[in-house]
Amino acid sequence: MPRLSRMKVWGVTVLLLLAGSVRSVPLMAQQPADTVDQAIDLGSQNQDLGEIDRFPLQITGFGVGNYAYDGRTGNNSFAASKVAVALFREITSRAYVFGQLTTALEEPEGGGDPVTEIEIDNLLFSVVPPGASNLSLNVGKLDLPVGFERDDEPLNFLVSPSFNFDLARPVKMVGVNGTWRPTPKIGVDAFVFNGWDTDIDPNHGKSGGARLEYAPRSGVILGLSGLYGAEGEADATNKRYLLNLDYAVQPSWDWVVAGEANLGGDRGVLPDGSDATWGGGMVTVLHRFTPRWGLAARAEVFRDGDGARTGATQTLESYSIAPLYSFGVGREGIFANVQRTTVRIPRLQFRGELRLNHASQPFFETTDGLDTWNIEYRLQLVTTF
Repeated sequence: MPRLSRMKVWGVTVLLLLAGSVRSVPLMAQQPADTVDQAIDLGSQNQDLGEIDRFPLQITGFGVGNYAYDGRTGNNSFAASKVAVALFREITSRAYVFGQLTTALEEPEGGGDPVTEIEIDNLLFSVVPPGASNLSLNVGKLDLPVGFERDDEPLNFLVSPSFNFDLARPVKMVGVNGTWRPTPKIGVDAFVFNGWDTDIDPNHGKSGGARLEYAPRSGVILGLSGLYGAEGEADATNKRYLLNLDYAVQPSWDWVVAGEANLGGDRGVLPDGSDATWGGGMVTVLHRFTPRWGLAARAEVFRDGDGARTGATQTLESYSIAPLYSFGVGREGIFANVQRTTVRIPRLQFRGELRLNHASQPFFETTDGLDTWNIEYRLQLVTTF
C-alpha cells in the first residue's frame, strides 16, 4: 500500500467521528424540543424498519506493541506496531455487518524507512436465511476459514507467525462464503473469491474452494480444505491449488494442541511444464498453569521444493517457545475466544518468545552475510478494547 498520507488520517478520523455520532443519534431524538420528530409520524416508520435502538452499534478493537531483537545481526527495536478498530451492527436478528480498519507499521521489502499503512482488514455482510438457521452467507472481505493461525494477534498464542502461515496458504478472501451445518458435528464451507490475499482481482479468473469440518466429540475439531483457481497478472496467469488439514484438540481447559498441514502448487510454471510445489506443517501446544500464567510452543517445517514461495529451493524450520501472562477477560464477539477453542482472549496479555530458525541453505541475514540459521527474541503486549 502507498505511504500514509494526511488524507488517510482524515479519513480514519471522520470514520471514528461518524461511528460516535451513530451512538448519539437516539439520544438526540429523545429531546422534547426536537421539532423534526414532532412533525413526522415515526409510528409507521418503526413498523416498517423495526424498533429504533434495538440493535446498537458495537465498537471493539485491539492494540499491539512489540520489542524484537535479532540474535545474528543485533538489530532491535521497540514498536507500537498495530491498532485495529472494529464496528459491528446487527441489522435484524438474522443479519449483521462487520468492518475492521487496521493501522500497522510495516517495513518495505528491500529495506527503507518503515511506513504506517491502513487496511480494510474486514468488511462483510452476513445473513441467515429465514427458516434455515443452520445456513449463513457472508459477502465482502473476511478471513478464509482455512488453517488455525490468524492475522489478528489476539487470536494467536505466539508472537510471530509461522512460515506456513506466511508462505503456504492465503489468509484473506474478498468474495462470497457460505456455511452450512447439517448436524452439530459436521460443517461445510464453500467460497468463491478474487485470489490469494487479493483485494482487487488482477485477472479475469476467480479462485474457489471448500472446507469440511468434523467435530467427533467435545474439544476436538478437524478440518479439510481444498482451493483451486487462477493466480497472477492477466498476462501471466496460472492455476494454483492447495490442500489444507487443520485441527484443534482441547482435552481440558488448560491444554490445547492445534496446527495444520499444507500441500500446494502452481500448475505448469516450471521450464519443463511441470508444477512448482510446496508443503509443510506446524503444531502449537498451549499449557495454562493458572488462569493467568501459560506457556506456548510451536514447531514447524516448510519445504519449498521448487522455490515458488521463497525464491529458492529449500526447507525452512522454526522452533518457538513463548511464556504468557494474561490479565482480565476480553470483550464478547469476534475477540471473545481463540478460534475453535474455549480459550478466552484477555483484556491484556504479555508475551515473550524465543524462536530458532533453520534453512537447508543460507537464507537468514547475519552480520557476516547469509547463513542457514538465526535466533530471534521477542516481547509483545496485546490489549483488546
